[in-house]
Amino acid sequence: MKHIFTVFTLVFFLSGTDAVATTFVGTIKNVVCHASGITDVCQVAVNGTVSSHPCIANGLGWVYTLDGTNENGKNLLSILLAAQVSRSVVTIGGTGVCNLVGSSEDLRHVYIDTSN
Repeated sequence: MKHIFTVFTLVFFLSGTDAVATTFVGTIKNVVCHASGITDVCQVAVNGTVSSHPCIANGLGWVYTLDGTNENGKNLLSILLAAQVSRSVVTIGGTGVCNLVGSSEDLRHVYIDTSN
């Protein structure tokens, strides 16, 4: 019985939420951050549709969210803004969860694709 519980626990933790996390490849439409005291989050809209979005049915609008107050968020924000201004193609990965804003997936990573 202990062995079955261990296997079940291992499978549960390894499955995580990555199965529903999204990936978008394209360009940035909008980035918005708010003044202090309103909210700490920044949100991202993309040119295109994010399929299988875990938070919203149509995959449109402010599809990704990040915390703009910590070091990780600031790093992500700088990449997003550089990509938006240069109209570069990015790859964005979500976490599969919508903790920061209920209708927007938490951002996991973003990188600029310069292979073209």
